[in-house]
Amino acid sequence: MRGRECLLAFRWRFRERGRSKLHESCTSGPHAERSVNSAPAQKLVGIAAWNQLVGNSITGKENGETLVEYYAADGTAKSMTGNEISTGTWALVGEAVCFKYTDSDETECYKVEVTGNFVTYTDRNGTGNRYEILKGNPKGL
Repeated sequence: MRGRECLLAFRWRFRERGRSKLHESCTSGPHAERSVNSAPAQKLVGIAAWNQLVGNSITGKENGETLVEYYAADGTAKSMTGNEISTGTWALVGEAVCFKYTDSDETECYKVEVTGNFVTYTDRNGTGNRYEILKGNPKGL
């Protein structure tokens, strides 16, 4: 069976027989990965999105340089742009996350949206930046 056929068979079996087991040809072979991965990634916002980032890192480009940030569960944020490392704190304020770094007088707050392995931070002016989510702290920040 192929992706759509597997889904239709699953729905029929569940509705008609109360079973939720997929046919073995749907869980193995060349079509299995495609049928499992064809569902769109769920979009998370606010606290649910932030929970995906705590204990992990993000990476992307800012002003032409590679940025990596790590968010610890204790509220510490560490950022590396190029070879420069900054330390700060993060805090949830309603549905936004706010950052205060020791090398800046400003606190910056963003709406957070996670879809799959990507996060988008949107500032109060509506400008968004997208970053890739990395598991853990690969840069040892």
